[in-house]
Amino acid sequence: MSRDIYTEANEHFLKSGRQYEYGRPDMSLRNHGGDGHTDSSRTEQDNDHDGRLGVDCSSFVWRGMHDAGYGVPAAPFGTHDLFQGNTPTDYAHKHFDVIPGADAHQKSGSLQPGDVLMFRDKHGSGQHVAIFKGYDAEGHIHFIGSQVGSGPAEVNVTPGGYWDGKNMEIVGALRAKPAFRVREPLHGQASDAPTASAPAVAHSSATHATPSTQTPDHSTPTHATPTHATPAHEAALRQGDKGDAVRNLQTSLQHLGYQDEKGHKIQPDGDFGAHTRAAVERFQRAHGLQPDGVVGPATKEALHAATPRLDGTGHPHNALYQQSRDAVHRLDAQHQRTSDQRSDQIAGVLTTKAVGEGMTRVDHAVLNDDASKVYAVQGELNSPFKKVAEASTQEAANTSLEESGRQSLQIAAQQAPQPAATAPTQVPPAQAASPTV
Repeated sequence: MSRDIYTEANEHFLKSGRQYEYGRPDMSLRNHGGDGHTDSSRTEQDNDHDGRLGVDCSSFVWRGMHDAGYGVPAAPFGTHDLFQGNTPTDYAHKHFDVIPGADAHQKSGSLQPGDVLMFRDKHGSGQHVAIFKGYDAEGHIHFIGSQVGSGPAEVNVTPGGYWDGKNMEIVGALRAKPAFRVREPLHGQASDAPTASAPAVAHSSATHATPSTQTPDHSTPTHATPTHATPAHEAALRQGDKGDAVRNLQTSLQHLGYQDEKGHKIQPDGDFGAHTRAAVERFQRAHGLQPDGVVGPATKEALHAATPRLDGTGHPHNALYQQSRDAVHRLDAQHQRTSDQRSDQIAGVLTTKAVGEGMTRVDHAVLNDDASKVYAVQGELNSPFKKVAEASTQEAANTSLEESGRQSLQIAAQQAPQPAATAPTQVPPAQAASPTV
């Protein structure tokens, strides 16, 4: 069953035709291709507008597990949710069978496609995760993952090389338990999935890809995973089609927050008209797909796997977003400005900031004197008991609702109670540059 994790990650990142690169929000690192630097998104957004979607190593593994039908969190986990140093977390023990480092490192060993490989930096506190593909003819490990130099790619672990003791070392592997699966995989059991004993064939020049650094992700895994009525193997849908399949598509678009060309919600009437096509094209652009308005296999797969935007009815913070949006639109009116997409994106970031501050509603949006900062306020403006969340106006105006929606979920997960035994330790400032991918 865990072989589907490999299959789904391979389909999503390496065979879909979409372009990816390594991404993380807290720093920019040099890579190969695109604009020469990593993206600021780890959740498959193109924040630097170079045509490549950003994804880090743990989000890569999360996607494979999510699409394979496992009950992973709604927002991607981090490496420290799975292991710390040599030690798997309680979460890992609950949902995976743990394979010790000596066994995982063994030449022509017992690893199976879909096992999650765990690496640690020998010279620092960095960590990396990847998905085992198979062994080559000499018994060496091949894996797929997202590395800073290459982004998603296949890597061959050469004896004594970068991934085999020179810089990183394998500390173990995780095999997902059958009970962790909660639904069927998107693509089913692929016929070309490698077996544990079959040699893996390298498809990339990423053998010597260099990992990046990544600060620990302290989110606590949950089991809320969005579900959308978008079967992956039905016939393509296009303008002019009618029926239940179209109605399900329209419901998914509404659930996810994608609107028509005039910014109106899609009504699930079962008629694929121009407004539905415009919403489909918006979804396709946001997910790195060809914006042709046709809902084929790739678009259906993306719809099935997508997390709702903040303006989608399916997002848990949608009500708070609507309050933020109303407040920002009132602020626009005060300054005789017409509300637009930038206004809604500011509202999205304010929602994320409000979640981080523990706010339960947004009553006002205000600017500082030079309009460089925007604030969400809960309570009366002159009340000593008000709560305030702050954001950079320019950054907020350029942050997509997809990204804000993911960030708010991550923040909410971080705020959830964590077992004392698995609470990650903050990396001291002196170690902050240690590689963790």
